[in-house]
Parts: sequence; structure tokens; C-alpha cells
Amino acid sequence: METVFRTDVGNVRSHNEDAGGFFDGERMTLVVVADGMGGHRAGDVASGMVLEALRDSWQNHPPENDINAIKDWLQTEIKRANRAVFSKSADEAAFKGMGTTVVAAVLYNDTMVVAHVGDSRAYRLQSQTLEQVTSDHSLVNELVKNGQLFPDEAENHPRKNVLTRAIGTEEEIDVDVDAYAFPPRSVLLLCSDGLSDKLAETDLEAMLSSEASMAEVADALIRQALDRGGEDNVSVILAHHDEEEGADS
Repeated sequence: METVFRTDVGNVRSHNEDAGGFFDGERMTLVVVADGMGGHRAGDVASGMVLEALRDSWQNHPPENDINAIKDWLQTEIKRANRAVFSKSADEAAFKGMGTTVVAAVLYNDTMVVAHVGDSRAYRLQSQTLEQVTSDHSLVNELVKNGQLFPDEAENHPRKNVLTRAIGTEEEIDVDVDAYAFPPRSVLLLCSDGLSDKLAETDLEAMLSSEASMAEVADALIRQALDRGGEDNVSVILAHHDEEEGADS
């Protein structure tokens, strides 16, 4: 498993409210991207809390090597992190209204289990074809799914970044979790909307299909987002399943 994380503050923001990382376990790997929001420096507190909560639980109480156990673990730990962010937001004035998206995946035994809340995304490249495997929890995406907007209209909609679901905004939250095939030579991309707002799927597919290393591709993705404006923080995780053994490398 070749895994790389890159993040950049962008061309406009004064600080980076994204957080992310990857953590190896017993024949498993956890990857996480969170995109914080809120008042001054509150967004990075929210995203950092979620990343830290998942990392600490992964290190101290990881799931068993079983797909259903991994699904349950992601559900439980993201909901636990949500309650912690919500409580801090409610109890401390400096953090009032803060929240974050999260997209997380556990790579295990030719399978990826993906969980998300918000509009940070997961994509899978398999057989040179890219597929978005998460569905944004956003107002515009709901309008598209209900037939009130065409997908091309959604791209530049003025309320594109209004979320319908985010970590920390309610005491209890629903977490979407599902499992997907992740065979050898597949690539998983997790990203904040600082990337997905700037690069079309055709751009992502072409770059992920190149012969470059994952580090080179990640750097190129960040650079492309910055070249196209870079108004937001940009975060990328790439995981390339490059061996036959599965995610236990």
C-alpha cells in the first residue's frame, strides 16, 4: 500500500482548517480527511478533534479484522467525535457554531470501507475508471437528486457549499458507511472540497491514471487546484493498492 497525504492553506485563507492523515494497523490502514468550518480558528479545532479522536481510537481500540466490525467501528467513532465537537461548541463561546466534514476509509483485504459526513469526498480509480463513491451532504446535491437542478447547474450554484449534514452541528448525526471492492492496482482518493470544487472528474481520472508516483500525483493535484484559484484549503489523500496481498503491506 502506497499512501500519501498532502494539504495546503491555498491562495486566500490565512490558516488551514483541514486535517488529515493515514494510520497503519493490524493488516489494515485508516485514512481520514476533515474540512473544518466556524469562527476564527474554530474550524481547525473541529477538524483536529475528529482526526485525533479517530487516530486515538484506532491506536487503542481498533476494529477486528472483519468488514462488519469495521463498519460498526467507523459509525461508532465518528458519532463519538461528533458529540465531542458538539459539546465543545456548546460549552465554549470561542467555538460556538464550529463544525467539520469528515471522510474516512479503512482499507482491508481488497476492500475499502468508506464513511462520510458532509461534502469531503472519496473517489476510487479501478481499471482506469474513476467513480465518486460518496454522495455530498449538501443542499445542491439534494436538489440534483430531487430533479430540481441539473448536475452542470450545480457546479456553479451560489449555494453550492451549504451543507445539510456536518460534524458538530447536532448532538446526534447520521453517518453514511459502505464497503467497496479495492483490488490490486486500485487507487483511493479522499479530498476536501478545495480540490473537488476545482477539478472535474475527467481531470482527476487523467491524473490518477498516470504513471507518476502517488506523491507526485498528490502534489500535482494540489498544484492544479491552486492554479485554478485556490480560494479554499486543499487536502488530498491517495492510497494505491499496489500488491497482491491486500491492505496488510
